Parts: sequence; structure tokens; C-alpha cells
Amino acid sequence: MPTVSLLLVALCGPTALAANHHVKGQVVDRNGDPVSRAVVSLSPGNVELITDREGNFLIDYLRDEDGQRTRLNKRTDYKLTIFKPGYHDYETEMYYKRGPLQVDTVTMIEETIDVSDFPENLDPALYSRPTNSAGATYEGQ
Repeated sequence: MPTVSLLLVALCGPTALAANHHVKGQVVDRNGDPVSRAVVSLSPGNVELITDREGNFLIDYLRDEDGQRTRLNKRTDYKLTIFKPGYHDYETEMYYKRGPLQVDTVTMIEETIDVSDFPENLDPALYSRPTNSAGATYEGQ
């Protein structure tokens, strides 16, 4: 019986430890609605994940050069980047000391089309130049 409990401790130990070292947060839009499936990355660390239906994310490991999982480095500066098509990218620098780190709620801003007046008059009647298309000449009336 002691072998089984030792095995459980050995299997649960790293998981329990990893749960204490993480960065988590939530991504919402301007209306406060969750933004699901946004790409969240932490660098350095070579890790990317997506937010869940509620806009939540939790990063509890990094990747080394060989692709192996490693713990977050204590007392380290990281850059958190969040991307989703249709929204402006979000970037912030943060300092990870140790233990769990709750990031402030991230509000993503939708991309909008900027419509502005063109400085020139584009009335086609002002331009009497003929146009050429496929070798043919056409002069507008």
C-alpha cells in the first residue's frame, strides 16, 4: 500500500506545484463580453494558447528550445501578447515574481474602418482624358 501512495504523490506532486506557478486572466470586448478563441502568447517562453468560451486563459508552463515544458522563471520580465482577427493586437510587459499572477482584465478594441474625405475633387466629368482598355479606345460622353 505505501508504494501506491508514493506513486500518487509522485504523479500529483508536479501538477500541484505547477498549479501554484501560473499567469491567468480574462479577455473581453468593449461591451464586457468574453472574447473566445483569442491567441495568447507569453515571451520569452515559446507558448501560445487560446482563450476559452468565457475569455479566460491560464499559462502554467513555458517551452524550452527543444520544445520541452518548463516552469515559469521567477523574477522575470515577460511580454504578454493577445491577438484575434477583427481586433487590435494587445501587448503588455509584466514582471513575474513567483506563485500565481492574476493579470488585469484585457479589453480588446475592435478594428474599425477610418473613412475620411479625400482632399481632391474626384468628379469624373472634370477629367476629359480618354481611357484605354485592351487596345480599344473609349471616350466618355
